[in-house]
Amino acid sequence: MFWLQVSTLVLVNVLIASMLLVRAPRAQHAGAGDGALNVWQLIEEVEAERQREAESTGRHCLNTDTLARLRI
Repeated sequence: MFWLQVSTLVLVNVLIASMLLVRAPRAQHAGAGDGALNVWQLIEEVEAERQREAESTGRHCLNTDTLARLRI
């Protein structure tokens, strides 16, 4: 039983040491390429879309003159 515990302890230490000393090759990012957007461009697109949705357009939209007449 003693030798089983000692061998397990040694095996665990060897495993930990090998994980610390031997590093797997790290992946690297490729170039962004054509059409890639950065964060600021994405934020600008989202803000522009929100602005378009906030604008009242369409046939059934009430303009300010119509709203003023309805508030009588």
